[in-house]
Amino acid sequence: MPENPRQSWLVVGSHELKSSLQRPPRWQLSLLACPAEAMVPTVDGSRLYRVPLTGWLPGRALVLDQDGTVLDQCPAALDDLQGHGPLVPLGLLRPDGAAFSLHAHVDTYAGHARFITVPTQPVEFRLAPARLLAAIDEHFLKVNNYLCFRVKLQPDVELEHKFTLVDHPDVWTLARETLSMVGAGGLAGWLVEFREEIQGWDFLNHVYAIDEPEEDAGYVSFIPTTDGRHTVKRKIFSVDTDERPELRNRGVDVGGDFEAYLAETMRLTPAWHASFRRIRYDVSVESIETGNVFGIAYDRSTIIDDAGSPVPGADELTQCEIEYIYSQSLAPIDFDSVRADLGRLRVLMSDYFARRSIENYQRHESKLTYLRSQHAAAR
Repeated sequence: MPENPRQSWLVVGSHELKSSLQRPPRWQLSLLACPAEAMVPTVDGSRLYRVPLTGWLPGRALVLDQDGTVLDQCPAALDDLQGHGPLVPLGLLRPDGAAFSLHAHVDTYAGHARFITVPTQPVEFRLAPARLLAAIDEHFLKVNNYLCFRVKLQPDVELEHKFTLVDHPDVWTLARETLSMVGAGGLAGWLVEFREEIQGWDFLNHVYAIDEPEEDAGYVSFIPTTDGRHTVKRKIFSVDTDERPELRNRGVDVGGDFEAYLAETMRLTPAWHASFRRIRYDVSVESIETGNVFGIAYDRSTIIDDAGSPVPGADELTQCEIEYIYSQSLAPIDFDSVRADLGRLRVLMSDYFARRSIENYQRHESKLTYLRSQHAAAR
């Protein structure tokens, strides 16, 4: 048992230890005392933690074997350990009562390592290294493959909440200020997602409204991509709401005739069509408790003609969309937890807009409703 029972430990070792096929029957790894202030977040119970991999002061280091026997201990800094052989982060041990919770390494980026909670009961210190490696074996598809711990639940469902911003505030400024606000702890229980700050987007949507039959009502959108093809997005709904079926096909060669593609491939007949160009800036945030990730997207949509120019007299649409992106967890997550997270974010962002006196309304206004209200079909 470590001298300080409240000490967290960074686990490092050879990269072969991450694979049951390459791991020898007898092995060793190192544990380095991890300063509590180095971890983000600092609270207990987070689904994910991250720590810097440089700048550590010398601290207590242990060498353990496969039986949990301490073979050596001495003061060492992480930078020193990494200079002695091909060591990689394997996991993080955090105190939980008299035992330790296990967190497997899933990502390294910009000098930081990231760890995800292992869904198992806390274990005693001596058993923790072997249990950690066993957990990596159990979850290797998510843990050992690049960003595969990110999984979107119900991928054919779109879950988002829309704020329509009345006075058309500048979307870049809003995104930058939201990033600063979240980074300063302004969204209780949420962090800026690791690796992400602000994503910028500028793309076209060619929208074909489907009114009949009723069970197919909604729209099909053709979004040009950089390879000369299209993403074909279909949303099925008759009433604007937060949760709707959404089907996407990427890399589609539509042959240059959208209506022919609709008729021949999708067996759909559009009632009308219109196009718009969307400028958007996304700030990604993640729940400390659940690991669910949402985008807070600020966008401005402009209806355009066939030449790509703004349609005279058509109003622009400025919105903030909070949209579920994916979940980060080794334990099963119910989609109701995602819905609950969206509800919490909706309230937090509504309060934020109220404090900033940013006038808005929340009627789930879809881009289809926006286009229809502008009578774009009459072009």
